[in-house]
Amino acid sequence: MSDILLKGGLEKGPFSKQQLAYLDTSLKSLNTDQLQWLAGFLTSFSRIPMERVADPTDSVWVLYGTQTGNSERLAKLTAERLDGLGIGNTLCSMGSFNPRELGKINRLLVIVSTQGLGEPPVEAEAFHNYLHGKRAPSLGHMKYSVLALGDSSYADFCQTGKEFDKVFEDLGGKRFFGRVDCDVDFEDDYEEWLKGVLNEMSQSHALSANSIEKMVPETSEMGFRTYDRKTPYEAEVLQKINLNGRNSTKETLHIELDLGDSQIQYQPGDALGVYAHNPDELIMEIMETLGLTGTENVASHTGEKSLMEALRTDYELTPLTGANVIRYAKLTKDPRLEKIVDDNMELLEYLRGRDVLDMIRETPFKLSAETFITLLRKNSPRLYSIASSSEVYENEVHILVSTVRYKAHGRNKGGHCSTYMADRIQEGDRISVFVEHNSRFKPPVELDVPMIMVGAGTGIAPYRSFIQQRQSGTAQGKTWLFFGDRNFSTDFLYQTEWLEYLKKGTLARADVAFSRDQEKKVYVQDRLLEKGKEVYQWLEEGAYFYVCGDAQKMAKDVNHALRSIIVLHGGMTEEKAKEYMDYLRVADRYQTDVY
Repeated sequence: MSDILLKGGLEKGPFSKQQLAYLDTSLKSLNTDQLQWLAGFLTSFSRIPMERVADPTDSVWVLYGTQTGNSERLAKLTAERLDGLGIGNTLCSMGSFNPRELGKINRLLVIVSTQGLGEPPVEAEAFHNYLHGKRAPSLGHMKYSVLALGDSSYADFCQTGKEFDKVFEDLGGKRFFGRVDCDVDFEDDYEEWLKGVLNEMSQSHALSANSIEKMVPETSEMGFRTYDRKTPYEAEVLQKINLNGRNSTKETLHIELDLGDSQIQYQPGDALGVYAHNPDELIMEIMETLGLTGTENVASHTGEKSLMEALRTDYELTPLTGANVIRYAKLTKDPRLEKIVDDNMELLEYLRGRDVLDMIRETPFKLSAETFITLLRKNSPRLYSIASSSEVYENEVHILVSTVRYKAHGRNKGGHCSTYMADRIQEGDRISVFVEHNSRFKPPVELDVPMIMVGAGTGIAPYRSFIQQRQSGTAQGKTWLFFGDRNFSTDFLYQTEWLEYLKKGTLARADVAFSRDQEKKVYVQDRLLEKGKEVYQWLEEGAYFYVCGDAQKMAKDVNHALRSIIVLHGGMTEEKAKEYMDYLRVADRYQTDVY
C-alpha cells in the first residue's frame, strides 16, 4: 500500500524530494492496518481548520525560522495583526515551507533567529541552503521585509537574518521595509518593525494610521504573560545549594524560588529569565575612570534616576558587546578601534574577555554621564533551563546555574548573572524573573513514547523536569539518560535523585561520562557510540532524542556521533543517515536546547 501511495499520488503532489524521502521512509515502516488507520486520520484531520491561508499571490506570507520559539511567537502575533486588519496571510515555518511556492509569493515577511556562531536555526537550514544554491529562483516579483533576532554579545549578531535579507536582494527581491535587527530585548524593535511594515501596506489596503496604531498594542497586550521581560516577578530565594563536591573545580548552584500567588505557569523545557544587578565595586571603578561621581541624574530607559542606580540595574557592563565597541569607536574616532570594528575577526578577538571598564581604560575619552549610558546595552536577562516540574513543586521553580569566573586583561572577572546569584544573593532575597516558553524543547505528548536525553554539566537541568513530570503522571515510556561532567566524585549533579529514579524504574537506563577520571578523556558522545546498537533500536521504536548543553562542541560532537550510529547500525549511507536525522528533526523527535 505504501508503494501505491508513493508511485500513485505523492510523487505528483506538492512535495519536495526531501519530503518524499521522509514519507518513503515512514510509510514503508508501517503495516496495512497502520496505513489504513493513518488514511482515516488524515481524512478527518484535513477537515480541521488549522489556519486561514489565502490565495498565495494575494496573501502576505509570514515565514519564520526559530530555535527556542521567539521567532515563531512573533510570527503568530504578526499573522494575528494582519488578520485584524483584514489582510490575507499565510503563516508557515521554514521547516515546512516548500521553496517552489516562492514563485507565487508577492509579499513576504521573514522572522528568523540566529543560533550558535552565526548559524541558522535547524528548521531553517534547508531553506537557507536552497536560497544560496544553484536552484534558487529569480525573485524580481517579490517584495519582502526581514525581522532578525539575535544577541549583540556575539560578534555574529543577527547573522542569519542579515544573510536572508541579502540573498533575497541578490535574487531580485525588493525591500518594502528595511530589515530590523533585534537584540535579546526584542519587543520594542518588533513593534517598530511591524508598524513600519503596516504603514508600507497602508495604501494598497486603505489602512488609516489610526487603525494601524490600534492593531499594534503595547507589549503587555500582545499575548505576552502578565509577568514577562518588561514586568518580571520578584521571586524569593528559598534555597541555594552548591551541588559540586568540596574539591571540584566547578561551582554549580541549585536555586529554588518561590512563585507565591503569581500564578506563573511553566512546562518542562521552558526557561527562567533572571535579571542580574552589576556589582558596586565594578561601578565605582568605572566612575573613577570616567571622573564621575555616580550622583549625576540620567534619563535611563526606565526613567530618571542617578547614574549609580542606573548602572546597577538598567544596563550591562559585562560582557563587552560588538555594539558597545562600534558606538565607542564612532564617538571617539580612535583609529585603533575603527580598524577593529571594520574587521569581524578582529572584533571577535577584541571582545574576548573584555568588559566596558577595559574598553574605557584602554581608550580614554571624556564622557558625560548621559553620553556614557548611550554606549551601553540595556540589562538583558539570562535564561536558565528550568529544572523542576510544577506538577511536583507547586508555586516553585528550580534552576541550575554554573558560576563563571575567569581572569582576563589583568583582572578577576565573572559571569554577569552567575556571580550575581553566587556572591550577592542569599536565601530570603528576591530576584526579578519571568518564564520564557520554549515550544521547541518538549517531552513527547504521548506518555508511552521513549526518550533519550543527552546532556553535559547544567545541560542536565531540563531532564530533571522531564523525569519529574513523567513520575507525577501515568507515563510508561522508557527513559535513558546520558550525562557527562568532569569527575564522578564531585560533579555528578543530582546523583541521589537519578539513582532513586533508576531504582523506581522511572529512569530505565543511565550512562555517564566523567572526562577527568581517567587518562583518556571520555565524553557523552563516546558513551553514545558505545551503546550505538541500543540507541538505534530505541530510535526505531519511536524514541525522542534530546540534546542540552554547549553548542560549540558538545552538541556538534553528539550530532556527529548520532549520524555515525545510524550509518553503522542502520546500514545506511551518509546521505541516507542525514535524511533519517532530518526526518527526526521535522517530526520533532530530535530536539536541542544549546547555548
